[in-house]
Amino acid sequence: MKVLEIISKLRASSKFKEWQAKNKGAALVHMFIMLDPTQQTKYDVGFYDFKKELMTSFVVDEDVKDIEVNESKEVFTQPGEKIKPLEEAKIKVCFSEACKTCHDLQQEKYRMHQPIKEIVILQNLDCGQVWNITYIAKTFKTLNFKIDAESGKVIEDKLHDIFAFDK
Repeated sequence: MKVLEIISKLRASSKFKEWQAKNKGAALVHMFIMLDPTQQTKYDVGFYDFKKELMTSFVVDEDVKDIEVNESKEVFTQPGEKIKPLEEAKIKVCFSEACKTCHDLQQEKYRMHQPIKEIVILQNLDCGQVWNITYIAKTFKTLNFKIDAESGKVIEDKLHDIFAFDK
């Protein structure tokens, strides 16, 4: 299912409408997906209230029939870092297209680093509105891809050593 359809169905739900009535300053800021072949895919759709500086996420299945509301929480950000809303009109590349682009690039450029988990986040970063996709590989490395959510172009691809993150 396309991301915009999921967001639209969520917005049409009574749970969301009830929450939105109390949080008028909130905007869509992310969609988070953890891909695990052993579990049904769930979508974590995040809304940030810029006035209250709180994040609320809605965890939904693809049909948006089961909606779990994770109540408002403060968000940890790096000093000087700002949360940016998603521009829905610029979401042209769907989740499956972005994942296919990453898979193809991984097979072409990083073949020896086979993924065991995939973490997918649609977000608006300094580099633009992107699908930020991270593979955790069998080789104790992570592959990070940033795919432009409007054009589908690869903005960045990097290989990191998992154990280097604490340095």
